[in-house]
Amino acid sequence: MTAAHVTINPSIPLAAANTVPGMVQGIYLFALSLAGILAFGAIVYGGIKYALGRGNPSSESEGKSWITGALLGLLLLAGAYLILQTVNPALVTLGNPLLPALRAEPVPVPIPTPPGTASCLGGTCLSLSSAGFSCKPANLQPNGMLSCGATQDMIDTLKCIQSQPGVPSFEITEAMPPTVPHISHCHNDGCCVDVVVSNFSSCSQVTALVNAAAACGTSAANEYIAANCPGAERYETTQGNNVHINAKGCS
Repeated sequence: MTAAHVTINPSIPLAAANTVPGMVQGIYLFALSLAGILAFGAIVYGGIKYALGRGNPSSESEGKSWITGALLGLLLLAGAYLILQTVNPALVTLGNPLLPALRAEPVPVPIPTPPGTASCLGGTCLSLSSAGFSCKPANLQPNGMLSCGATQDMIDTLKCIQSQPGVPSFEITEAMPPTVPHISHCHNDGCCVDVVVSNFSSCSQVTALVNAAAACGTSAANEYIAANCPGAERYETTQGNNVHINAKGCS
């Protein structure tokens, strides 16, 4: 016994349909063909009924009804198609829905500030060490440069913070010129600095420094990540334990 081979004729509706619109169109054509066959059968049946019922008004009437119903059905099918074709030919042409292409807008990426820039907002940077602040020695910086300059607004802000009660002593680790790349533009114009608490022993010292900045009308970011201090924030260019302080009135 050999296995039977079945070949599907692609001209048959649905046989070659591989999309949803193609399947719907195939179903419609198949239904239309079936309706035509049924209507033809109804006309033939009505004709036979009418011919055999000659002289019998009831049979003649029933035969006429079959023929009339079949013709009306064909007329409705053809009429619906013609009306849709007249109103809009696209209504009788099925296809995949066209959706607008989604385009992802590029997200602007901040360009890190290159180290070594020595010009502050408003002109030449002022020396923080000359204003009485301690700066990280140049030989301990990543690029071997002294970073100890800032604007007058930054100096005034640091003096205000230093004068607050309970504020621990601190050392400036990053000012102007920057020693590492930064996303914040203020690190390139002397309007912010990074500081570390001298002789750090607890996170309460960091909290006191942040609160002092707030009391002076500016903001400070706790970046004591390694110490796991509460509220510590990590940024893309965060180097280690420090507090980022912005200058009041510097823009």
